[in-house]
Amino acid sequence: MESFIKMYQKQSIDYSLCEKAPNMLILFNKYRNVIIKNIETVSQYTQTIELLILQFKLNLILKLKENFLNEIEIRRELQKSSDFTASSDLLNKLNESLVINKKKLEYLEEDYFKHRNQIDQFKITLDSLRLKVEKLTKQKKEYFSNINKITREMGGNSNNQEHKLEDNLDFDENLTNSQRIRALQKRARETQNEINRINSRFSKTKLKYEEFRPLFETYEQDYQRIIERIELDEKKISELESKLELKINISRNSMPLDKIKLQSIRTIQEIENDIKEADSEIKVISFQGIDPKNFNKCTNKIKEFDKFLSDNGSEIKIDKNVGELKGIFKAYQKFEIIVDELESIINKFLVEVNLKASFRLLLSKDNQKFIIQLNFIRNNKESIDFNELTTPEKIFFVIILYISFELQIDKHNIIFSNLIIPVEFNKAGSIFRTIRKIIPIFEKEKNFGKFNLIFIFSNLEMKKEVKNLKIIKIQKQE
Repeated sequence: MESFIKMYQKQSIDYSLCEKAPNMLILFNKYRNVIIKNIETVSQYTQTIELLILQFKLNLILKLKENFLNEIEIRRELQKSSDFTASSDLLNKLNESLVINKKKLEYLEEDYFKHRNQIDQFKITLDSLRLKVEKLTKQKKEYFSNINKITREMGGNSNNQEHKLEDNLDFDENLTNSQRIRALQKRARETQNEINRINSRFSKTKLKYEEFRPLFETYEQDYQRIIERIELDEKKISELESKLELKINISRNSMPLDKIKLQSIRTIQEIENDIKEADSEIKVISFQGIDPKNFNKCTNKIKEFDKFLSDNGSEIKIDKNVGELKGIFKAYQKFEIIVDELESIINKFLVEVNLKASFRLLLSKDNQKFIIQLNFIRNNKESIDFNELTTPEKIFFVIILYISFELQIDKHNIIFSNLIIPVEFNKAGSIFRTIRKIIPIFEKEKNFGKFNLIFIFSNLEMKKEVKNLKIIKIQKQE
C-alpha cells in the first residue's frame, strides 16, 4: 500500500490525502488489542460469577439436604400409624388420578376448542344469513307496497300522471307510473332471487351444522366429564390433606409443615434418592475447593477482578478521537477508490486478451502491513495469479498497467518506452502486438480522446507497421 501511495503522490498533490490510509492498520491493531483485553476482562468476570454461583448453589443444596433429612424423619414417624398409611396411600392415588386426568384434559383440550370454534362459526354464519333474509323480505314487501300504492292512485287518475314514491327509490324523474311499477317488479324479483340464494346457502350450512353437532357434543361431554373429575379429585385431596395435617405432631420436627407438601407425600425411597443426588452434587462442588462456611475464595476472586479493572482500565476503553478517525477513514476510502478506478481502467484493456484483473486489499500474515493482491480471471472462469500468465499476457499487462496509471493521473502526454520495463519482458513481438490492441481502444473510448500516446523504442525492430501510429526514426550520429 505504501508503495502505491508514494507512486501517486510523486505525480500529483491531489493524492496527498491517501498518506493517512496506512494508519488504518495502526487503528485496526489498536482496536484489536482493546478487544482482546475486553475478552480477557469478560473471561475473568465470568469466572468470578461462576465461583459465586457455585458458592450459593452449594449452600442451597446443603439446605435442601437438611430439608430432605427432616422430611424422611417425618415420613418414618407417620408410617408408624396404620391409619395415616391408609390415608397417605389414598392421597397418593388421588394425586395419580389427578395427574392422569390433567394429561387427558391437555390432550383433549386442543380438539375440543377447535370443534367448539367450528360450531360457533356455524352459528354465526346461520344467524348472519337469517338476518339477511329478514332484511331482504322486508325490502321486498316495501316494493310491493309501493306498487300497490301507485296502482291505487293510477285507478283514480285518468291522466296517468307520474307519482312520487315515499321511500326515496332511485328512479329517473321522467319515468311514468307504469315504468316505475315495472322497475319495482323487477327489483322485487331480484330481491326474491337473492332471498332464494341465501336460503339455499342457509340450508346447506344448516345441514353441515347438524352433521357436525353430534361429534362436537361428544367432545363436549368428554371435556366436561374430565373437568368434573379433576374438580372432584382436587376437592378430595384438599379434604384429605386437612385430616392428615391434624394427625401430624409438627412440634416434634424442625421443618415447618408447609414445606412437606402433603399433596404429594413421598416414599422413603424417593426421599433417599434425593439425598443421594444432593450428596453427589455437594461432592462435585466441594472438589473445586468451595467451602460452604468460607467465602474467602469468592472474596479474593472479586478483589482480584477489581484490581484487574483498575490496572487495565485504559486498555479496555476505546479512545474516541473523532477527528482522527474521520481523517483515517476518509484517507482509506480515498485509497480504495483510487485502486478501484485503476482496476476499472486496466480491465478496459485486458478484455482484449480475455483477462480480467482484480485488486484485493489484504492484511499481511503478521498484521503489520497492508498488501495488494493481484488476481486474474481468464475467459470468465479460470482464476490465476500473475506468475501463471503467459509471457505475452505478462508483457501486455505490464504495458497497460503503466498506461492506465498515466491515464488515471490525467497525464495529457503518455510516454512509454521499452527501457522502463524489465529485461525479460523486452520482447519486440509481444510489445508491438500489445500496441496494436490498445490503440483502437483509445480511438473508441470517449474519455481517452484527449490523451496522446508517445512510444519510444530502443533496439527493437518493427517488422510490421502499426495502424494509426506515426513513426519517427532517430539515427545515432557517428
